[in-house]
Amino acid sequence: GETVESFTTAQLRTVFDLQTYDTRTPWTAEGETVIYRGPLLADVLSKTGQASGASVRVTAYDDFYSDITMEEIGSYNPIIAVERNCTEEDRQGALCLPGQEFRPMSMDENGPMFLVWPYDSLPDYYHPSRNAIWVFFPISVQPIS
Repeated sequence: GETVESFTTAQLRTVFDLQTYDTRTPWTAEGETVIYRGPLLADVLSKTGQASGASVRVTAYDDFYSDITMEEIGSYNPIIAVERNCTEEDRQGALCLPGQEFRPMSMDENGPMFLVWPYDSLPDYYHPSRNAIWVFFPISVQPIS
């Protein structure tokens, strides 16, 4: 029940090595991908000393939660996406400056953080049976037995 450690989106961008995933999600059109960037969930768990349990519960801003096994995290390497790529539409709408590659995600885009998995690396039976592992706006991660 105690807070072990807390990170802002800015800290997630600077404290950890960032990974980039060009991936579909369960909600994108066939063949459509988005480029997300953020730290590996496993790295965040390691830094907070929570990587040794069997599972974690990822809770979202709206109280939705997903129980995810450490085996899944180790096998598929999800990231806590804190940014997405800038598109031409973003540049025209002034969301991105010239030369800017990534930008923060809005709540309309499942941000400001989004637990993102490499869609094509997941087993076929995960679609749609494990769509709950894609957590929008996660606010806490805690070990569970």
